[in-house]
Amino acid sequence: MSDFVSLLDILEKPSYDGQRKLREEVAAMDFELRRVMDAGLPPDEMPKAQAGRSAAHAALDILDKIFN
Repeated sequence: MSDFVSLLDILEKPSYDGQRKLREEVAAMDFELRRVMDAGLPPDEMPKAQAGRSAAHAALDILDKIFN
């Protein structure tokens, strides 16, 4: 993951490519969780992974609302 950049930094600097990077990081988290889930998880770990994917999807929805 990259150095921390706040959402305010991204909003205040339109030329900054942080919006794309932020979306890519969240999408990468979702992809990695899906990959791990597809490879197989113990039953007690599956709800945690599903919650993580739900959080990533919610984050992407929120970013859509903020940036559009």
